[in-house]
Formats: sequence, C-alpha cells, structure tokens
Amino acid sequence: MRQKKLLSPCRMHLQRTTFQQHQSLLFLHGGGSIMLWGCFSAGGIGRLVRIEGTINAAMYRDLLNENMLQSALDLRLGRRFIFQQDNDPKHTAKITKEWLRDNSVNVLEWPGLEPD
Repeated sequence: MRQKKLLSPCRMHLQRTTFQQHQSLLFLHGGGSIMLWGCFSAGGIGRLVRIEGTINAAMYRDLLNENMLQSALDLRLGRRFIFQQDNDPKHTAKITKEWLRDNSVNVLEWPGLEPD
C-alpha cells in the first residue's frame, strides 16, 4: 500500500505559462503582531488581555486595575503574590508606582543593565 505524501499547508503550487516561468514571484508572510498582558502562577493561569494599539502609563494602570487584582482573586492568591515586570517606562511611571503602592502590591525589583 502506497502512503500518500502530505504537503505542508504553507506550500503553494502554481501552474505558469512559458512566459511566466521567467518572472519572479514574491510572497510575503508575517508582518502582523499582537500585544498581550497576562499573568500566571503555580496555582493556574489568570487573565489574558489583548492590547490594541500603543499603551501609555495611564492605560497600563487601568489595565492593572481591571485585571491584575481580579486574577489574584480568581487564583485564590489573596495578597500572597509578587508582581514582576521589566523597566519599561510605563511600568516605572509615577502613576503606575502609586497604583501599585496604593493597592499593596509586592513588586519584584528588576535590576538595571549597568555592570556591578
């Protein structure tokens, strides 16, 4: 019994005339991207939020307000969690730091890139 060879879903088959055989074809793939915010812990996976467009510090604070504490409740973490983020300007902005402090969120300090 002969096995049927399966083709990759990315492969394209074209029939071209003699003239077309000497023309170059260009197929572009990719170019799309999405930005997500999410959280997880040993207890499970929290919310995953798609972010449309660019985000500034005020939008980031609102995202945390709407999703982080609710995820902690859903995962039954209470206040027993440490939040980790990098040193992106919206993460280190004054309004973000104030929100984290006002909501008693423990934040893991992210070291800078300077050598010791």
